[in-house]
Amino acid sequence: MTSERALLAALLAGLLAGGACGHRPPPPTAAPKPIAAAVLPPVVLEAKTEFQTAMRLLKQGRRSQPEARAHLRRATELDPKFFEAWHDLGWLDATRGNFAKAAASFQRALEIQPGSRETALALGETWRRAGFYKKAAALYGERLAAQPADTELRNRYIQVLRDGGQLPEALAQTKIALGQAGENVAQSVFAYNSLGLIYYKMNKLDLAETALRKAVELDGQSAFVWNNMGLVAFARGRDQEAFLNFQKASELDPKYVEARLNKAVIFMDCGDYKHARGELQRAVEASPGDADAYVALGVAARGDNKLDDARRAYEAALEIEPEHPAALYDLGIFYMEFDKDPAKASEYFTQFLDGADPDDPRQKDATERLKDLASQAKNERAKAEKAKPAAKLPAKDTASAKPAAGAKSK
Repeated sequence: MTSERALLAALLAGLLAGGACGHRPPPPTAAPKPIAAAVLPPVVLEAKTEFQTAMRLLKQGRRSQPEARAHLRRATELDPKFFEAWHDLGWLDATRGNFAKAAASFQRALEIQPGSRETALALGETWRRAGFYKKAAALYGERLAAQPADTELRNRYIQVLRDGGQLPEALAQTKIALGQAGENVAQSVFAYNSLGLIYYKMNKLDLAETALRKAVELDGQSAFVWNNMGLVAFARGRDQEAFLNFQKASELDPKYVEARLNKAVIFMDCGDYKHARGELQRAVEASPGDADAYVALGVAARGDNKLDDARRAYEAALEIEPEHPAALYDLGIFYMEFDKDPAKASEYFTQFLDGADPDDPRQKDATERLKDLASQAKNERAKAEKAKPAAKLPAKDTASAKPAAGAKSK
C-alpha cells in the first residue's frame, strides 16, 4: 500500500513543479517579434462546416465537449492542414486534462503554422503541466533565439528550466532577465523571485532568502514572493515562519491557491490531516475550477481516513478535467487499495493509461497494477469454477428400456 508519507512527498514535489514555486508571468514589456507566418491554403469547405459545428457545441457547455471533439477531429481528417482545428483540438484536450493528446495536436498545429506564438506558448504550457519540462524548455529556447526581446517567453523559459532541473541554464537566463528589466518593477520582481527559487533548488538557502527579500523590497504585496519565502523557511526547518509566510500570501491574495496548498503540506508533514483538509477546502472554495487542488484535497482526506470525502474530491477533479491524469491514477489506487473494487480500479487505471504520455512516470506503476488486477480476477474465476458442484449425469431408466424394433433379446 502506498504510504501517506510517500503521498506527501509526491504532493510537495508536484506543488514545487507545477506552480507553488512560481506564478503566472507578467505581461511582456516589449512587443514580440513573431516568427514569419506561413501562407496556408484555403480550408476545405466540408472541414469548415465540421469546425463550425464544433464551435456551436462548445458554447453549449462541458457535456457537449466529447461531441465537439469528434467534429474537430473530423475537420482535421477532411483537411489535414486546417490549423485552427488542430489548435482548438489541442485546447479542448488540455481543458479536459489530457495533456498527451493536447500536446500532439498543438505540435501538429505548430508544424502547419510555425508563426503562431499563441500555439507555441500553449504547447509549452501543456508540456509544463504534464511535467515534461525539458520538452517545453527546448521549444521556448528555440523561439527565444528568434525573438530575444519577448519577456513573457523568457519568463516561461526560466520557469521550465528551473523546474526541469536545468539550473545553470536557468540562472544564466535569469541574469539576462534582470539586465532587461530596467525600471520595470514587475519584471525585476519576477527575476529576483526566479533567482531565489533557483538558489532554493540548489540548496543555497542564504542566497535564496537574499534574492527573495530583494523582491519583497521592490513589491511587498506580491503573494507569490511571500509564498516562496515560506518554501525557503520550510526547507530550513522553520515551520512556524514558513506557515506565517504562507498565511501572508493567502491574505494578500485569497485566491492564490498555491499558498494554501503549501500550508496544507505543513499540516500533513505534522500528521495533522484534519487541518490540512480545512485549508484545502478553502483552496477549492477560492478556486473552484482548480482540479489539482481537488486532487490534493483527496490526498489529505485519505490521510485522515475520510475515504468517502477522498473519493468525492477525486471525482470533483474529474468533473473539472475529465481526463485529469492524477485524479484517474489516484482513483485507481483508491478502488484497488481502499474500496477493494477491482473492476473500478481497472477502469480508472485503463482510462489513465489511455491518455497518459508514454514518458509519464506513473505509467509503469499503473501498468503493473492492471496486470495484478487481471491476475487476481483470473484467480477468482478459477476459484469460483472449482467451487461449483460437479454436474450429475441423469440416471438410466433401465426398467423402462425396451429393445429396439426387430432386435432379439437374450
